[in-house]
Amino acid sequence: MTDVQFMVLVTVACSVVAAVAGFFLVRLARRVSLQLALLTSTLIPVAGVVAALAVNVHEMFLSAHDAQVVWLVLGTATALEILLALALGRMVAQELILVADGARQLAEISTHPGASTPAPAPETAELALLMSELEATRERLVAARAAEQQAQDARRQVIGFVSHDLVSPLSGIRAATDGLRDGAFPDPRTALDGITAAVDRMSRMIKDLGELSRSDAPPRRAARGPVDMGEVLGTVLAHARPAAAERDVELDESVTGNVRVRGDRDELSRVLDNLVSNAIRSSGPGGRVLVGVTSEDGVARLSVRDTCGGIPDDELPHMFRAGFQGDRAGTAGLGLAFVDRVVDEHGGTVSVRSTAAGCDVEVHLPTADRTAERTADRTAG
Repeated sequence: MTDVQFMVLVTVACSVVAAVAGFFLVRLARRVSLQLALLTSTLIPVAGVVAALAVNVHEMFLSAHDAQVVWLVLGTATALEILLALALGRMVAQELILVADGARQLAEISTHPGASTPAPAPETAELALLMSELEATRERLVAARAAEQQAQDARRQVIGFVSHDLVSPLSGIRAATDGLRDGAFPDPRTALDGITAAVDRMSRMIKDLGELSRSDAPPRRAARGPVDMGEVLGTVLAHARPAAAERDVELDESVTGNVRVRGDRDELSRVLDNLVSNAIRSSGPGGRVLVGVTSEDGVARLSVRDTCGGIPDDELPHMFRAGFQGDRAGTAGLGLAFVDRVVDEHGGTVSVRSTAAGCDVEVHLPTADRTAERTADRTAG
């Protein structure tokens, strides 16, 4: 065997031994810390090189001076390699601590939703990508937590308003029945009319609650078809005119063209009924409510204008929040929340603006033709 063959064989043997030993050592080191595992992974190849050089130097019968030089260079390089491995391992470990802190914040969102702040991004590309995903998840969880808290607050507020609103009609019914029993009413029909009105009020409230309970459920896809909004408006106004006359409110309509949308006729009727009823209640004696239906550029526009005297700008964004009317008019305010829900399910939008005389509520819905075009485009795509 030549000297070259011997040195190659010794080097291969030392490298194999170092690799096998390193495999087991790294597995053990990972159980302690990543920094120790990185240090071990760095030193294993160095150990293989040192072992191969040691055997080759010993077998080459170098002079004492030459051997000392080799060992000095090898020892210095090994020491520097260890220090470098420690420094690099610490850098990586610190970045992993940032990732761990980001993951820990996800667990703390449920108990301390406002305490978490974005963590610094690591410089390592893979860790930076992971941290970016954790941060995006954290933001989604914070938003979901805030929305959940807002929904819980709204539910509690609605329950409080409904409980308060039920007291008045129930008290009226109790007073009417006591009066009928005692013969206090010369004309019993007066008491019966009051009882009927109270029952109707509670029925509307319960129906609104049932519709509003769908807000936490996936949108309901009822059987839908073409709906003539002019006909719907005529039906709604026919039912609303007695209430308007009783409150001395003028109720007018304006329908331009044949406006047809695709949707649930009953739900759209309730949308208009809620808006018109709310406008009548808000307008004082001598007031006026104008309801209009028109279409333009594939959009059906339903407008309800009243003379309620206007609404403060800071209240406008909350008009369609459940319970808002409880602050404004002492009622549960479920109807407008239902309006917002139904309009959204029909692919439309609802908005409100305050004018000098009162409020202007507008509902925009895609016309039946435009809805059909969208469906055809999705099918073709």
